Amino acid sequence: MIGDAVNVIETEAGRMSELARSGDLAAPIDHLGRWKARDVVAHLGGVHRWATRIVTERSMKGPGFTKSKLDGDELCEWFDVGAAALVQLLRSLDPDAPCPNFNPGSENTVGWWIRRQLHETCIHRWDVESASDQCTKIDAKQAVDGIDEFLDTFVRTRGKHTLDASLVLETTRPKQAWTLTPAAKPGRIDVRSGGSGDAAVIAGKPEPLLLALWGRKTIGDAGLSITGTADWSTLLKT
Repeated sequence: MIGDAVNVIETEAGRMSELARSGDLAAPIDHLGRWKARDVVAHLGGVHRWATRIVTERSMKGPGFTKSKLDGDELCEWFDVGAAALVQLLRSLDPDAPCPNFNPGSENTVGWWIRRQLHETCIHRWDVESASDQCTKIDAKQAVDGIDEFLDTFVRTRGKHTLDASLVLETTRPKQAWTLTPAAKPGRIDVRSGGSGDAAVIAGKPEPLLLALWGRKTIGDAGLSITGTADWSTLLKT
């Protein structure tokens, strides 16, 4: 997890709030199907409240997150209240304190939720910014951590991804690599840090690779290079 993670959540949420208040909440988010900017704000606000409840109660039991039906200024105010409550809570707690989560095999700590909310807030901030072509650059180290978190949370354990052969994902500046291999259990993928000399490689700068994994950009649009034969279509977040 990157340092000052809760501060990053606060900054990303603040940027989202600015966009929601000054931009067009009816603007379409082309890469999210029928969603408009208001849908992203309504979704993220629901996720913030869901995470706040789980961390407060230290329990995964209870309702999941729901997307608000509010709009306009009421939606913006609702979002701000939820984001502020989440930040205040996470800032008051020891990241090493125990807390369950939905990712089997991960550390059951408050810190897991801090990391998850950081990257959730960042990617949805980018979504809303993309509607007006004014995307703020994602810090390279933050993007590298985001890739690592994505692979651990949404690829390693979810049972919705397959690979026919090993694949290496690699970032430049900073340089980091992950090797993905088919796991013994069907529908699962093993993920480990480091490269592999006999695997296909998809490489590029951290931010474009992160956005491509989240289905926000295509490999071509992200400027990623491919060495060998690599099919990563089942890895992408949809």
